[in-house]
Amino acid sequence: MPVNPRSCLSPRKCGLVLLLIINLLIPQSNAAPNVVVSIPPVHSLVSSVMKGVAEPTLLIPGGQSPHSYSLKPSAVRQLVNADLLVWISPEFELSLRKVVTQQRNLGELALIEVPRMHVLHARQSNIWQMDHATLHQSYHAEPETTDASAGVADMHLWLSADNALTIVSAVEQRLSVLDPPNAHIYHSNSLQVRDKINNTKLKIARSLQEIKAVPYVVFHDAYQYFEHEFDLNPVGTVTLSPERKPGVKTLLAIEQSIRSRDARCIFHEPQFEPRLLTRIAEDTDIRTGELDPVGAALQPGPELWFELMGSLKDNLLKCLQY
Repeated sequence: MPVNPRSCLSPRKCGLVLLLIINLLIPQSNAAPNVVVSIPPVHSLVSSVMKGVAEPTLLIPGGQSPHSYSLKPSAVRQLVNADLLVWISPEFELSLRKVVTQQRNLGELALIEVPRMHVLHARQSNIWQMDHATLHQSYHAEPETTDASAGVADMHLWLSADNALTIVSAVEQRLSVLDPPNAHIYHSNSLQVRDKINNTKLKIARSLQEIKAVPYVVFHDAYQYFEHEFDLNPVGTVTLSPERKPGVKTLLAIEQSIRSRDARCIFHEPQFEPRLLTRIAEDTDIRTGELDPVGAALQPGPELWFELMGSLKDNLLKCLQY
C-alpha cells in the first residue's frame, strides 16, 4: 500500500509508517529450530543446551535398542520435518539410517565424526588381559580418529564426561549457526552445563577411588569409556553386543576368568534377560549387580545424563565394595 508523504503529519511519523509496512510485508521467523535426537543420554545434553529456547524431540525411548527399534509413524514424521538430527552414527542407530538417507535437506550432527571426540576401538575379545593401569594410560593419550564405517569404533562415547563436554560444545556451535538470534542463550547454557559436567566427573572420580582396582565382569561391552575415564578394572564381558549370544566356550572362558582373577561382581542390564548371568553367578559364586548404559528407567530431559552417570557410580560401589 503506497504512502503519500503529504498525508504524514511529519517526516518522522511518515518514516515510522513506512517501517511498520516493511515489517508487515517481510516474513518474521523467530521460531526455534526443530531438533530431534536419537537416544536419551544425548537428548539430555542437547536439552541442556537448548533450555529456555525449545525442547528437542527424543526418537528412540530408553530401554529400546538403537539397532533394532522400529520407528513409529509419528517419529518418522518428526524426523522428516526436523531441521537438525543429533545422533551417534549411521552404524549405531541403524533404525534411523534408512529414513535419514532419504532426507537430503536434513541437517545432521553425527557425534562420532566431531573433531576432538575421543573415540575408542571396540574390543574384539570377551576376556581382557590388559591391566587397568595400562588401559588408563592408553585412554588419556591423544584422541584418535577411528574409522567408524569399518565397524571398529566403540559407539558408547556419551559415557565419558570428557566426550560429554565435546558434545555440548558441538551442539552449541551447530545451534548458534542454525539459530543466530538465540546464540547467546545456547552459549550461556553451554557454559553452565560444562561446569556441571566437570563437577560431576570430579565427584565420581573421588567416589570410585576405593574400588577402581576391584575386578568385575559386565553383560554387554558398553562401558569402556566410563571404565577408562575412571581407571576401573573390568576383566571381561559376557557378550560384545547384546545382539550376539555367547557360545559355550565363551561362557566357560568367562567363568575361568572370574575365578582366576577373583572378580567380585557380574553386572546385568535391565533391558535384557539375566538368565545367562544367573547361571554364571551360580557356577562361580560371584555377586550380581545392575548397570544401565542408556538410562532406560530415567525421565528424559536435561538431568538424565547426570543421573545416568551417578547411577553407574552408585551401582558399581554397591556391588564392588566389601
